[in-house]
Amino acid sequence: MVEEEERLAEEEEKQYEKRTVQDLTELKMRVNAPIELVRKVVKLAGFTNSMGRPRPIKLLLCLDDADIIKWYAGVGRRLLDCFCCCRNFKMVKTVVSYHLRFSCFLTLAEKHECTKRQAISYYTKDLKVANDDGVTEVHFPTEREIKMMGDKNLFDPKPVDGTLTMILVRLAVDDSSYPCLAHFCAKMDTVLYRIRLLQNRLNVDPLNEKKWVLGLSAIHESLNKKCLPLCSMHASDLLLGNITLQDIDCTQFVDVE
Repeated sequence: MVEEEERLAEEEEKQYEKRTVQDLTELKMRVNAPIELVRKVVKLAGFTNSMGRPRPIKLLLCLDDADIIKWYAGVGRRLLDCFCCCRNFKMVKTVVSYHLRFSCFLTLAEKHECTKRQAISYYTKDLKVANDDGVTEVHFPTEREIKMMGDKNLFDPKPVDGTLTMILVRLAVDDSSYPCLAHFCAKMDTVLYRIRLLQNRLNVDPLNEKKWVLGLSAIHESLNKKCLPLCSMHASDLLLGNITLQDIDCTQFVDVE
């Protein structure tokens, strides 16, 4: 028994030496993702319960089905992009593929008052949803796509902070007289959205280490409940995380009672 343990330890040490030499040869900097902090922020943001199991986020029930899925997809893709260079990237993929995906299913099931099984059957495991033209789209990374993701080089990803703490609520206002506030977009066919910051409803305090993750920022309180007109493309991009509020002209918010 002791000899077997020594043999396994020796093999593991050799594998570590081999990986280290390979990383140095390829001039790669390899780090480990702070997986415990990732799990903590996922829990604080409401994706999981105290037992670490997926749960619905009831604050999203007011959104359209497509917007709910896009919001989850934006968070998931940013997490994958942010930690794609890490040695333990597989653990991050599990958080996205399991915790976020099934939290999305539970949220959709809660909205339509059905079971999780019925939601999975309707949207499929790939979370397919029809757009305004009736065309089926897939926004959330599929299980196969996540599984096939490999290690990538370090780059400058968009931060996941804002995506975790903000949702866009579509207003039932039939007024398209406002131009899209995305930079360099002059489209007049817009929809009004209201920014809602989740930290006000989730007992999250970015200034309190016990109620948030140290070093992880949040959107400023002054933007809560602000209204902005966006065209369909930029509204989708903002939900999916392709753009941030830095790409929006925040000086032109609309006053809506």
